[in-house]
Amino acid sequence: MTLQKLILFSGLLLAVASNCLSQETKKLTADEVIASHLESIGTAEARSAFKSVVAQGTVTGTIRVGGTGTSKGGAVMASQGPMSLMGFIFGVQEQANEKMAFNGQKLTLGDLRPGERTRFGGFLLTHDVVFREGLLGGTLSTAWPFLDMNTRKPKLQYLGTKNLKNRKAYVLGYEPRNGGNLDIKLYFDAETFQHVLTEYQQEFAAPTVSQPKLAAIQRGTRLKMTEEFSDFRRESNLVLPHTYKIQLTFDTDHNPLLQDWVVTLSQFLFNKTLDAKQFDLTAQ
Repeated sequence: MTLQKLILFSGLLLAVASNCLSQETKKLTADEVIASHLESIGTAEARSAFKSVVAQGTVTGTIRVGGTGTSKGGAVMASQGPMSLMGFIFGVQEQANEKMAFNGQKLTLGDLRPGERTRFGGFLLTHDVVFREGLLGGTLSTAWPFLDMNTRKPKLQYLGTKNLKNRKAYVLGYEPRNGGNLDIKLYFDAETFQHVLTEYQQEFAAPTVSQPKLAAIQRGTRLKMTEEFSDFRRESNLVLPHTYKIQLTFDTDHNPLLQDWVVTLSQFLFNKTLDAKQFDLTAQ
């Protein structure tokens, strides 16, 4: 190869490499990510027709820290406009049933026992912003905030990209218009723009102690909940996840917890008018 050809060939390699690098590190605005994400769900016409949904399937609940046990049961998720509900029913087993409903104004929960809630229910009641913002359930819910940005008006921040299970994802920080005490991050697959993960986190600093020996072993508390979405397939005119996993972590010296629920959805019913009373557990 002549020197001139070698120079031309090297320049071509550099151009290709530069192009690949620019694609690899391409920075998008938060609005661009959301616009592509909405297209991944369905056409504007299909999304505007998305008024209600009832999804049913099975759930496997597992306690990994703070107890033991795995149980299988039934799962139902339903939503209509800003209202949503979720139920994991295990029957008489090691796992506690989980029932939660939001009527657009207030979150109500099913009791573990009269006057006693599960730790999952307690977390949601303390952080009901996940319902008020329509975040819980992701695109499986008609309350998903990006379907009605004019009403929600959250503050979004583009945080770059991150590798998730060997796939790159765009990361957006989500701050509700009315604030909150959770650090919320949303992850969108960089190729499909499907919403694949939400992380909610709250951290508390270790309490101040005067004794140096105690101070050395003190550590803060971290509360974390994640929602993971996979197995995207078409239902009616929308592309929705069929596998949904929630994991709850209480990382603390006192009464730690690691628990998860994996939901597999198999039946979907769209745009049936639902009774608003179904979204208030105190009315049932």
